Amino acid sequence: MRLRHVLLTCAALPMLAQGLPAGAAAAGAATRAATKAFPGGMTPTELAKARTSIRKMIDDIQIEYQEFTLPNGLRVLVHPDATAPDVYVGIWYDVGSKHEPVGRSGFAHLFEHLMFNGSENVPGEYMKPLTSIGAQVNGSTSQDRTNYYQVVPAGALDRALFMESDRMGHLLGALNQATLDEQRGVVQNEKRQGANSPSSIVPDMARLVMFPSGHPYDHSTIGSMKDLNAATLADVSEFFKAHYGPNNATLMLAGNVDLATAKQLVTKYFGDIPAGPRNVRPTVEATPLPKTVKQTVTAPITNTMIVLQWRVPGTDSDDALALDGTTVGLTGSIETPFYRHLVLDEKLFDSVQASNNTMMHAGTFSITGWVRQGVDPKVAAAALDRELAKFLKVGPTEEGLLEWGAGYSYGTVRNLESSTSRGEQMGETLSVYGDPMAFKKNLRFYADMTPASVLAASKRWLEKPRWELVVSPGPRVTLPDDAGMDGTAVAEQATPQAARTVPVATPATQPASTGNRGPLPAVGPAKDFAFPTIERATLANGIPVTYARTDSIPYTGVNVEIRGGTAHEPADQAGTMATMYSMLESGFGKLDERAIRERSRLLGVSLYATANADDSGVSVDAPDANLGEALDMLRTMVTDPTFPQEPIDRWKRQSIDGLKESRLSADKLINEKLLPLIDAGSPYNRASMQGDADRIRRTDRNTLMTAFHRWVRPEGAEVFVASGKPLAELLPMLNKTIGTWKAATPPTPLPKIEYRPQPGSPQIVLIDLPGAVQATIQGGQRVPIDDQPPLEALALAERVLGEGFTSRINMNLREDKHWAYGAGGGFDRNPYSSRYMVSTTVQQDKAGPAVAELMKEIRHIVGDEPITAAEFDAVKTAAVGQQSGRRVNRSLVLNTLEALKKFNQPASWASESNQRIRAVTVDEANAMLKSQLDPSKWVWAIAGNAALIRPQLEALGLPVHVVKADEVFKPVK
Repeated sequence: MRLRHVLLTCAALPMLAQGLPAGAAAAGAATRAATKAFPGGMTPTELAKARTSIRKMIDDIQIEYQEFTLPNGLRVLVHPDATAPDVYVGIWYDVGSKHEPVGRSGFAHLFEHLMFNGSENVPGEYMKPLTSIGAQVNGSTSQDRTNYYQVVPAGALDRALFMESDRMGHLLGALNQATLDEQRGVVQNEKRQGANSPSSIVPDMARLVMFPSGHPYDHSTIGSMKDLNAATLADVSEFFKAHYGPNNATLMLAGNVDLATAKQLVTKYFGDIPAGPRNVRPTVEATPLPKTVKQTVTAPITNTMIVLQWRVPGTDSDDALALDGTTVGLTGSIETPFYRHLVLDEKLFDSVQASNNTMMHAGTFSITGWVRQGVDPKVAAAALDRELAKFLKVGPTEEGLLEWGAGYSYGTVRNLESSTSRGEQMGETLSVYGDPMAFKKNLRFYADMTPASVLAASKRWLEKPRWELVVSPGPRVTLPDDAGMDGTAVAEQATPQAARTVPVATPATQPASTGNRGPLPAVGPAKDFAFPTIERATLANGIPVTYARTDSIPYTGVNVEIRGGTAHEPADQAGTMATMYSMLESGFGKLDERAIRERSRLLGVSLYATANADDSGVSVDAPDANLGEALDMLRTMVTDPTFPQEPIDRWKRQSIDGLKESRLSADKLINEKLLPLIDAGSPYNRASMQGDADRIRRTDRNTLMTAFHRWVRPEGAEVFVASGKPLAELLPMLNKTIGTWKAATPPTPLPKIEYRPQPGSPQIVLIDLPGAVQATIQGGQRVPIDDQPPLEALALAERVLGEGFTSRINMNLREDKHWAYGAGGGFDRNPYSSRYMVSTTVQQDKAGPAVAELMKEIRHIVGDEPITAAEFDAVKTAAVGQQSGRRVNRSLVLNTLEALKKFNQPASWASESNQRIRAVTVDEANAMLKSQLDPSKWVWAIAGNAALIRPQLEALGLPVHVVKADEVFKPVK
């Protein structure tokens, strides 16, 4: 599909630039201001025009595709795009956790993992033959389906289809007990990672109430520890036979492939796989809870949580979409009466959030409120009910629904930029709704939602019995079937063997596999990445412009890089610059926060302001039809911010609450202790460490305005543009807006950073979190390299050690030891104080051994086990393949243009990346890595249950310092 014309109808959107400087439409400004409570609000006529334009935009979405079905039942969709450098290969199986037998929860997700451990004709790690050519590979499991995908260079389509078909038709012969045990351990650590969240008990308890025993959704997708432990090789084999036949699957091909080629290759590789049992969709009626259920529980949180949840319809009911509108009316913005009264006016809650989770056969609608400290939870709960009752009488506003629907529609179209994203959208929609273009129907539904239709659906479901849960601060609670998940010993329990009644035919007998389909298909030569031609210009005020063309969808991206970053701030002002940039979007010109959000969504505009470590910037991404208005907004944001008091007060309260919660975050605790040990002199530490409560409380409008005049300046700024519009057409708009930017105050030289390295001595800091489920581990050292142009030798060496799935570190801790869900490392390169760090989360009884393995990997790669020729050739081939598969989109273009400027590289530099990669030798990579890493200089921090972890650290030969969370972060009042 070419989306070149999809958004051209946006020109019908009204000119919503009232309150902006010259160049924006001003007609009707006085009338609008008189009819709305906020500046820039829209009149009913404007709302009607906007709705019409959005509907037209949705109707104009056209994605070309063809389909065919093999005799064995495999359904295939093909979306050709000859301009793409790659092909998306996605397969959806009609099997999810709802198909699992009683006592075997987690099987569908466990099988997702097993499918990546090789098949009869592709033994070993499934990912390696694909990642070694630069492919993207992954999978996912839900209650209703399992998906696998790979995005491969166009010349590797044969290989991808051979491999995907081999694990469909030739898997069981390669499945063994060792593989099952390995992936069982990986999945259990993935479960621990999720369970480590302070409020993870909430969804666990919800399932027990919302869905009765025997319901397809009465258990979690990831399964219980007890059931995962009980899984046998025979169990998983039968599960595969019952559900993984071609007639239970849909294959999606999108990108550089035509229908004839697709038919030939799919028939070649999948045609001889016999059909299996066909899953039958369960007949489940979505009904409300029979009665209200009230429960209480404790969790390691700082504030009481109140959760209200209702059982609601699934995807087969339009009410599921209408209830999305209910979430908009309740908490879609801070201006909704529900949110405003509870959070801003009465200050009973720090935050409230409504969400609608829709599955195929049912859904859950939730309202979660975080009670403000010092407030009686009973008073807060009563107010929550009162405001909900008010909503169920009046419903949402038309403006709120339209604003949200516009933002959602623009976001969907923006995401259709590549054939990969289009293929993924169609495949997922087909798996859920049975129609690859059903997402258009949903977009139309959202565009047509009215307050009356949303209110009717809300009353049908939210005036029914519900689940009420109060979560109070206290010890972590674990369900019985997950006992021992945190590493503590538990007595073995019998596992139920009764089978869940699942509507599926008797498993077919699979023919014996020979494992001799031949070698992996060869991969065609990788093409070098071609970056578009770069053009340059200068605006009327002297700001340089760097431009490159993108021809995917009619959107334009503009980044304005501004000199000065958080590292340049004085220590006593640390954090002020970042706060100021984040508050730029809260008000500018005559527009307040509400008007800015409304206008941005209705125009399809994404507006951002960010303070980085070494420089900062503002950016806008907008449909070409509305680019003039978007640039007006950007210009006003950097010339006339207002810093309204209410957003400042809200930010202060939320920031202080965040500081209070920091002692529950393993990553924040580790940052606070580890970063100064790596290099106490680093000017970058303070951006990642705990904020200053007193500084937050002192922040006011004058503070932010002073910082604005100091830092947000046109001197030294540079504009980067990615667009399908020619530069000559863009320059008048840029000159009319950014080109008029002039500073109101004299410039101040950028402060010089005085950097003196202060690395700490090798040691381990153990932060005691008694309720932790996992051990979080980070380690690192300061490295001498600075932020010079990317070095291919170092980048390739980095891939071997810690970057990516097949790195030594990940393969050791995840695949070999199955102690972790993932592990990795990488360089953080800066003009000052660069570092190399590794990180992982592991089961707590393996924390000490995991640190030992990490230390060993670092020691070996710079010592007696350097990068081998085979490892180096693999990562080099992968790097070349990734470059060949790069898509020229706005994000890539803008990032590349900024890198060219930052490193002072010629325009040809981006297109020559493969030449530089190919020229690197393994000796150069080893020498480069050895010049940076020194195992004797490493420092470590671990957060977890010290009573379990401390004894494991004795053998590591490093000093161990144990601290409590409250010693790391002093209590904030």
